Amino acid sequence: MANILTFRFLRELQKQERTTKELEKLDPDFYKQVANYMEKKMSLDLKDNSDFSTKRDLDHTKIIIKDILNRRERKVINLAMLSARENILPKNILPEEKELFEKITTGVKKYRSTLEFIFYDENDETGATEKKEKKIKDGISKQTPEKENTNKNIKTDDENKNDNINNEKTQQKTDTIKITILDNVPQFMAADGKGYGPFKKNDFVDIPTTAATLLIKIKKAIKHE
Repeated sequence: MANILTFRFLRELQKQERTTKELEKLDPDFYKQVANYMEKKMSLDLKDNSDFSTKRDLDHTKIIIKDILNRRERKVINLAMLSARENILPKNILPEEKELFEKITTGVKKYRSTLEFIFYDENDETGATEKKEKKIKDGISKQTPEKENTNKNIKTDDENKNDNINNEKTQQKTDTIKITILDNVPQFMAADGKGYGPFKKNDFVDIPTTAATLLIKIKKAIKHE
């Protein structure tokens, strides 16, 4: 049944929109009805502009309608923010409001996808596994008996420096993963504190495990077999 727009109906609708967080159920063409209603009101005012009560009624009606539309707009924005996280579709949303809702939801999802790089938690399951493996390796290395120091195995400072450099190079070579990029990725900072990227869709890259694991976790890349 179609809503019959009257001053009384609009006043009641305003009260309902004020007291609830949900959108009130209205006819799909409500906005068109409001436009027609205001057009008639304004034509009456033009015909009898000397009537003070008519003009006052028109001004009051404008205030009520503006308040109704503003409240529904804020509700649509809040619902769009919620939907971006939980994919909840609002009830009683009108066609004009649905367009706004979808644009905001899409924009928020896109924005939040870029923040996943910033809020990556190295304490999640992947990070915990890596730490556990590191602890095991450290424990094994501590249990390895040290060789007795003799004149034969004493190295100079320069030799020690060269060994450290070689070890770092070897670690950098082995501690990487080959991945295929599934979507454009802006430059980001991984848990190791270093920046990586930007990468383009279908790029094939060989990057440190920390950065590669992050991209795989958020479904921006897959491990290259």
